[in-house]
Amino acid sequence: MKRLRRSAVFLFRRRALDELSKVQGKRINKDGHPPPRFSVVRSPPHFDIYEAGPRGRTLIFIEKVRRLVNEGSRRIWIDFSDTRKFGSGGAILFFAELSRLIESTKSLMIRGSLPRSNKAAQVHQQIGLSRLLKTKNKTECLDGDVVNWRSARGQGAVGEKYDEIMGYYDGRITDSLQSELYTGITEAMTNAHQHAYIDQRGDGITTPADYRPWWMFSQEKDGKLSVVFCDLGVGIPASLPRTRQRLWRLMRNMTQGRQIEGAVRESQTRTKKQHRGKGLRQIIQTISSCKGGKAIILSNKGWYSMKAGKKSSGDFSDSIMGTVIYWQMPLPPRLEP
Repeated sequence: MKRLRRSAVFLFRRRALDELSKVQGKRINKDGHPPPRFSVVRSPPHFDIYEAGPRGRTLIFIEKVRRLVNEGSRRIWIDFSDTRKFGSGGAILFFAELSRLIESTKSLMIRGSLPRSNKAAQVHQQIGLSRLLKTKNKTECLDGDVVNWRSARGQGAVGEKYDEIMGYYDGRITDSLQSELYTGITEAMTNAHQHAYIDQRGDGITTPADYRPWWMFSQEKDGKLSVVFCDLGVGIPASLPRTRQRLWRLMRNMTQGRQIEGAVRESQTRTKKQHRGKGLRQIIQTISSCKGGKAIILSNKGWYSMKAGKKSSGDFSDSIMGTVIYWQMPLPPRLEP
């Protein structure tokens, strides 16, 4: 019998391992266990950035995924089995981070299991996580506070993307308020494009100069509309020394929350155009004028909120490394046909 060359043996062995991986992969996708040679990260029970405890666990989890990518891992498995709740801020931040890693890292494969919680599995599918992770999610989205999640992603001021989120509420929001919201949101898109990505983020992931995306989610629940907007730029406090030097000189020793508050008040921008830079202020003023409305801006460690005309601000101990704008307003009941 003719003896096989060492190279041929290696080739056959490699093919056998690849076939085994395929078989195991099919079995794994069915029972939720990670495939071979995947680095595993367990997700937090609650994705959130508004409360210190869940926020800390959410940010530690995101950093673990990012660190694996920076260390050269190209196969990452996220175990969502214990996740029970996706808060809007935590969900959009994680979705944005995941999108950025996948879009910026060659040959990166991130996959994951489904949450055991049926509600969490519904949200996982509705906001697009299943699509992003190529997870076979056959969970029916039936719960009222899940089916009303909507999402959009864009770059620059894209009015059509506003319609994807807010067009659904035509007739339930007054024309004047719709106009104000449209102006505020499209200005926030413009600000993200012009100001947020003025430099690399400093997390080890390098992106092209023209990579300046934003993400937006909305949810209708208990008679209220919540909208959350996110960018992964340098953050408002970090941008001030370059974009608003006069304001920075006045506020450099203040908390990041106070710096965000100053940025909301300030309308001057790098472009020196008075009609620019008012997106944050427009949203805050518009929502705070609505009875029962509230708005929160989180950027890096800082936060600033307005509710019932009352302002407050402060700092967390950890940074989201970007900006999330959240606002909520009451909606009149939808008329039945």
